[in-house]
Amino acid sequence: MTIRTIVAVFPNSNSAYTAASAIRALRSSGKIDFSLKAGAMFRKDEKGNVIPLEEKERPLWGTLAGGVAGALIGFLAGPAGAATGAAAGATSGLVADAVGASLDVDFAENVATWVRPGETAVVVEANEGNTRPVDDAVRLNGGRVYRSDS
Repeated sequence: MTIRTIVAVFPNSNSAYTAASAIRALRSSGKIDFSLKAGAMFRKDEKGNVIPLEEKERPLWGTLAGGVAGALIGFLAGPAGAATGAAAGATSGLVADAVGASLDVDFAENVATWVRPGETAVVVEANEGNTRPVDDAVRLNGGRVYRSDS
């Protein structure tokens, strides 16, 4: 299995939440080689501002939110989002500096261009063997998938 950051981009939040639930269900299915480590979700408003979606409104990840996923959202949101990303990392007991150091800046910059204004993205860190189950869950909900190299 390979640990990857997976970014799934959707035209709206409802599709993203449905796919995120399907991805989360993969970890407990026991039928595939998939282990979810962390997850977070954000959307870009029409002006391109990154808005982390509130976990308390529709909890998907529980205490899993954080790590590279949280740092990525903080990176994309800029100074205003840095606190959010650091807080998400702290939720999982990670030090913000260590999280930031593990974030591939080139990948984060690419994500910034992949998510267009008005779209919602699900960001997960996972040990993933076969990529097809996640790809299928995302495409079934009208999304597209991007992965880090490692």
